[in-house]
Amino acid sequence: MLYSEYLVRSAEDVCHFCNPRDRKFIENEGAFLTYGIAPYHKHHLLVIPKRHVQSFMELARDEAEQIWDIIRKASAILLELGYESYTVVVREGKNDAKSMKHLHYHIIPEEHIGDLDHEGNKRVVMSEKEIQAVSQDIQKAMQKLTFTGL
Repeated sequence: MLYSEYLVRSAEDVCHFCNPRDRKFIENEGAFLTYGIAPYHKHHLLVIPKRHVQSFMELARDEAEQIWDIIRKASAILLELGYESYTVVVREGKNDAKSMKHLHYHIIPEEHIGDLDHEGNKRVVMSEKEIQAVSQDIQKAMQKLTFTGL
């Protein structure tokens, strides 16, 4: 079954990550490790926060530490399986385009992000003018923020 078909069939179900059934390999108070049911790779793993949150920014410090503990264990498992590299991707669930509206982390072995950008075009190196514009955007955002308490 295609993942898109699975999502349509299960659209009315409760959050799959809040109700994982028997899919837990490792868990602690704040998170658990499972496999991807529509994997990018055979040994594609997922780390799921137990509390239903949509954004990384909603996590308490202890929850983030518990998630990090599970990510490290998942990484050790992939290394033990013989992989030399893996990619950790954080997927927030705030956007309607996301398939799961629950924060989760993908740990994907040997994933090559590739030469394509998010629109499917070949990636290009930014010009000096583009670099300056991006740097200014980031600096403006930083001026509006206070990082105390984060």
